[in-house]
Amino acid sequence: MTEPQMTAIAIPVHQVRPDPEQPRHLLPPDLTQALAERESPQEILDQLRERAKRDKWIRERLTELDSLADSIAADGLIQPIRVFQDAEDRYRIESGERRWWAHQILVGRGEARFETISAFIIPRIMEDTAVLRRRVAENVFRSDFTALEMARAMATRKEEIAAAEPGLSRRDIEKKVGQENGMSDRRVRQFLALLKLHPDVQQMAQQARLGESQLRTVVGIKEPIRQVAAVQGIIHPAKKEAHQSEIPSITRQAEKTRPKVNRRARPRARRKPLDISRLIVWAKDLQPRNTDKLVRELRGHLAKNAPEREAISCLREVLDRGLSGTSDS
Repeated sequence: MTEPQMTAIAIPVHQVRPDPEQPRHLLPPDLTQALAERESPQEILDQLRERAKRDKWIRERLTELDSLADSIAADGLIQPIRVFQDAEDRYRIESGERRWWAHQILVGRGEARFETISAFIIPRIMEDTAVLRRRVAENVFRSDFTALEMARAMATRKEEIAAAEPGLSRRDIEKKVGQENGMSDRRVRQFLALLKLHPDVQQMAQQARLGESQLRTVVGIKEPIRQVAAVQGIIHPAKKEAHQSEIPSITRQAEKTRPKVNRRARPRARRKPLDISRLIVWAKDLQPRNTDKLVRELRGHLAKNAPEREAISCLREVLDRGLSGTSDS
């Protein structure tokens, strides 16, 4: 059966829900889960409007939905949504989630005529084809996906391929996912790695619509609190720079000089003490008149921490001069 042969019917909006397997959602993950667990759409909208006061991304999405609701209120629903029938009185959205939310907004405004929505019911025999068509459409328009949305879609696709072809290795599955999305299996793994981030970090990244390359360095951080700090630094770089400027200059100077300090503090190899007492006695016997001068020069060199070879060289020169003087006298 083709779409032109289908007839749109009016379905109560409270019997319709977004598809929980749809990788791209209009809601934050926790609200998506709450809606799937039967929390009412009106309660979800109330929570969204509360979050919009402090979240720019949610505020922009709500503005778009409010504008769509105004358009539908003025001109009616031009294009019916498409749904699968899950039970006798329950339907799952295949396409048209934004239009469904616009109806929910209008119902919340007291517009009773929008308590039903026009929809095409997709027969079961067409469900696989419809899902495939949606996946192709998602791939074509994936530039509008966030990195987390792409990662979740790829993870879902991996599970589907693994279930359909249990003999494939993980690497082969990733290659197939990559081929479907026009990228390498290595790129697929980079996206999938984002799902290792802490759920709170994923939510922050989703709301800020951060890209995979921006989050790549965060994936390598193990501690959730450091992941949060890293993402906040990406979202608000000015605050990060301001924090760095608050570090006392003496601390920054210490950081710069630390390698030099460490090199100076490096322990020297232990040396065998130089026994010069016998040399001094010998010098006294050879040159009694210059003994005091000889000892002062030698000890002066040693007191200045001169290397032993320099002290010995100095001693030899003094002794040579003394011996020459003795022979001349």
